[in-house]
Amino acid sequence: MNAPLSLKERIAETARKPGTHLPVFNSVALEVQKLISDESVPIARIESTLLRDPALSAQVLRMANSSMYAGLSAVTTLRQALTRVGAQQIMRLVLAAAQVSLYQSHHPLFKRHLAEMWKTAYASAMGAAWIAHKSGHGEMAEQAFVAGLLHDVGKLVILRSIEKLIAEKGFEGPLPDSVAAEMIEALHCEFGYELMQRWNLPEIYCVIGRDHHLPQCDTGNVLMVTVRLIDQVCRKMGIGCKAEPDSMPAASEEASALMMTDVALADLEVTLEDKLGLNVVIAA
Repeated sequence: MNAPLSLKERIAETARKPGTHLPVFNSVALEVQKLISDESVPIARIESTLLRDPALSAQVLRMANSSMYAGLSAVTTLRQALTRVGAQQIMRLVLAAAQVSLYQSHHPLFKRHLAEMWKTAYASAMGAAWIAHKSGHGEMAEQAFVAGLLHDVGKLVILRSIEKLIAEKGFEGPLPDSVAAEMIEALHCEFGYELMQRWNLPEIYCVIGRDHHLPQCDTGNVLMVTVRLIDQVCRKMGIGCKAEPDSMPAASEEASALMMTDVALADLEVTLEDKLGLNVVIAA
């Protein structure tokens, strides 16, 4: 007789089971990304493409009016948003807006966890782009933003799988938060890699999703080092479920590789605290 599956095995099995609701990368966001990469494409075409997805358009407008991007007056149209923040910044908004919709739930328990996951993903994206600029790798800032935004997407897969198991009464009694957090931490890299491959994302992002918690850091991979460093900064700040307020990111191998000083990282913390407008961004 086969031995009963462990909790970890049951969650993994559910994550891979046909019919499990897994996140889908927004096709309009991908199309906008391709259009913006072509400097000859007029703003009107980008605008019309975005308008094909009203929910995505509304989220872009909400984010364009956050404290990070707000000007003297509110942005009320996509054309104004495109004009105000520029093509590269609008791409960040579109990618983030496409992702934020995946981090919502009507279940009170999962709503709280997903909101925290989204806050971490967005802070990681903005912080990774900031680090790229400050460390002399500004040409990689957009890639750093995407890597920061997506590197922990496996946590979303595992949380959705736990949600499905609970809905199907696959657990006896409630699942303690500490156990859920342990399962998410143990499985998210593996399933993040699988999901990003399913999305047909460039391999560099898939590998970061899979390997960003490995004990040894590949200091020659600037994007990997950047993501590992912003992970440490977020944990120090208490952004995310695994707070490490006594940690010292400035003393890490990653900070040394990027030549990021404690003064620079303190500046980053201030930026994340004061300028991102996270509460606006994650509003439903």
